[in-house]
Amino acid sequence: MKADLAPHLVILIICSGIIAAALIITPTKTDISYLKIGSIPLPDICIFHNLTGLPCPGCGLSRSIVAAAHGEIINSFSHHRLGLLTLVYILLQFVFRLGWILFPKYELRFSRTGKYIDRGIIGLAVLFGLNWILTLSKIALST
Repeated sequence: MKADLAPHLVILIICSGIIAAALIITPTKTDISYLKIGSIPLPDICIFHNLTGLPCPGCGLSRSIVAAAHGEIINSFSHHRLGLLTLVYILLQFVFRLGWILFPKYELRFSRTGKYIDRGIIGLAVLFGLNWILTLSKIALST
């Protein structure tokens, strides 16, 4: 294996794990704040929310991605506005990294496309920041 394949393999493994977990975990309804594997509830581990009582930028993202992976799009949006978009980004990264590893003779084509996919994380981060500001402003206005 060439040394420059290592970062692609790491990202591929991470994306594979997220996709597999999203398919294994049972989606929850809007009013339930925890995920389940079968009938076993998973612990809520948002440290920011537990310490401050405020939602973090990613609060509800896991539930949203799980719902989107199971085709529950409306439920996905009710947990987090950017869950579906995040899942699409993860799937794009998965396909890109898999292609890079499996088809090395198309490395130049993949590197061109990969620049846009990799830059997408910046746009996603900006959207997360804006979404968080919107969420916090709604909480501030309701109190």
